Amino acid sequence: MAAPGAFAPQLSGFEGDPLLGADGRLRVAPDGSSIIPLGPDRWYRSDWYQQTGNGKAQRSQWFDDEGRLLHASTRGIRYGDRLEGSDLLWKVELRDEQGRYQGSGLADAQGTVPFPPMREAGDWVVIAPDRIAWQGRDGGARIFSPDGREVLRIDAQEIWVGGPFADRKAYVICGDYDIAPCRVQDEKGAVLLSAIFDEARPAGDDGWWLRQLDTWARVDAAGTRVDRALYQGVARWPRYRSSVRFDRAADRPLEMTRHANGLESDAPERGWLLQDGRFVALPASATGSMMDYCPGRWLLRAEGEVDSIVDAQGTVVAQARSLGSNDHPQFPWRLRNAYDGVGAAILDCDGRVLFEQADVVDYRATDAGVLGTLAGERSPRLWIGGDLRPHLMPAGLRLQEDYIAPPLLVLGDDEGNAHLYNTQQGKVVATSFGSVEALTAAHLIFLRDGGYGMMLADGREVLPPIHAQILPMSAERVWTRQHVGRDGDWKSEITLFDGNQHVLVRRRFESGAMGRVPVREGGDRVPGILALSLDIAVDDTNYGVRQWLGPDGQVLASAIHCSEEQRGGEGDSGVLLGRGWRVDSDPKRPCQVPATVMQAAQDSGIH
Repeated sequence: MAAPGAFAPQLSGFEGDPLLGADGRLRVAPDGSSIIPLGPDRWYRSDWYQQTGNGKAQRSQWFDDEGRLLHASTRGIRYGDRLEGSDLLWKVELRDEQGRYQGSGLADAQGTVPFPPMREAGDWVVIAPDRIAWQGRDGGARIFSPDGREVLRIDAQEIWVGGPFADRKAYVICGDYDIAPCRVQDEKGAVLLSAIFDEARPAGDDGWWLRQLDTWARVDAAGTRVDRALYQGVARWPRYRSSVRFDRAADRPLEMTRHANGLESDAPERGWLLQDGRFVALPASATGSMMDYCPGRWLLRAEGEVDSIVDAQGTVVAQARSLGSNDHPQFPWRLRNAYDGVGAAILDCDGRVLFEQADVVDYRATDAGVLGTLAGERSPRLWIGGDLRPHLMPAGLRLQEDYIAPPLLVLGDDEGNAHLYNTQQGKVVATSFGSVEALTAAHLIFLRDGGYGMMLADGREVLPPIHAQILPMSAERVWTRQHVGRDGDWKSEITLFDGNQHVLVRRRFESGAMGRVPVREGGDRVPGILALSLDIAVDDTNYGVRQWLGPDGQVLASAIHCSEEQRGGEGDSGVLLGRGWRVDSDPKRPCQVPATVMQAAQDSGIH
């Protein structure tokens, strides 16, 4: 069975990219066009940037990782950014079969174009989980279902104010001048109501909330007021255009004040307009501002020290002394800093204290936990992980926020040195070093005295700090690069170690560089492959060689670049080699590679 994954390196001396398998097989030969990764197991090759009208038909092709041609078209497609809010679609530009520009559209990883291309300026947006819109820059909009069916068209002379809504496929459309009426219209073209208003939102029993400037009133399905009450909210411009993008924070209530008889003399009642169309009154004690607290929870400031935590229904679920609190990016926590006699604490979404320590005055969130600063100190020295267990660092050391990978923490001292702390062992586990190159939960790549070294979680230095580069590919495979030699005769040496630091591969070159396959070439699909660039000198001539090495150091493929000077002024060319196959960029005048270069390119250096 073939090894999974593929990548498409961009080569010097070639016009176009090849598709290579993770096993080193040539899946698709370079043929004058670039190959880009799309979704999993999908690649796209296009002649978009080549000149048309030269007798060669334009081409668009889609391949899988095995190099099988899944779809081909003479229509030109250029993939751009992914459509925000969609996991399946890209923004694309389109040409017809004759190479004429058609406009911008959307396409999936299979080359399917479900929507008609648009020539005018504008943008595609997701406005609901099952609706996508084209918004013209000069006005107007077209609404589509995911299968490309147009469900509504809004003229350029009208303003799209809102919709569709979570429970109704209806849209608020207004004239483009202040006194023009607005209407609520469904996707069948039926006008549900028409009146002078600036905004509409669904209410219960098929009714609506209508706004004029800052004042809301509730009407039934026919647009008739259901009571005398008026609700005053945030003042907005006439025909304020709400976002027509898919609202991922749609559960946030709209705050307003109710006047029961529609009179300014009425006692105002503060409350929320909920997404289901209900108005709920808030506690009379909550006179301060509203702020986000947790998903589905909001904090209402009170006149005293205790604030109310309110859910999406306006119900007070808890009270907390939470002034100065901040949320956590990963855990359902709130961080309260010390103030006015109230201690710092970590709270849950119901306001309960999860962790509190008397001498802590400040908490700061990181992805993996919380940093705590003690009274009288300027930098954090306390670590609280996801298990809420505290770890106090030794005096004189401080946590480095950028280098935390539990159970490993990097600490700094006043002299600029760094130290590795293991929370499972509860101590500093290694000799100090200068700086951090990379940190994971299992290892640290560090810099000391000008060289890079590697230590494990228990502090053992498994690779001394003598390297120019250390690149772990997995727990069982680590590549290193260092400069070896003396008296001006220096070379680059790369070495592959296994998990027990046994040497699997060792090679030397005049000079070289190594790294992972770039993501733009599909490197995220082949994480175990090393991309190597090196120079090989023959008779005072340097040949540039690129290689891709497998998890055991075996040479999967090599590319050799022959410059114009090496070819006697005939122009650049290249040769791509693998086990049992060869591709020349110029088969009629192939690159003449010296035997010593070919031998060096094929030597894996495996021990």
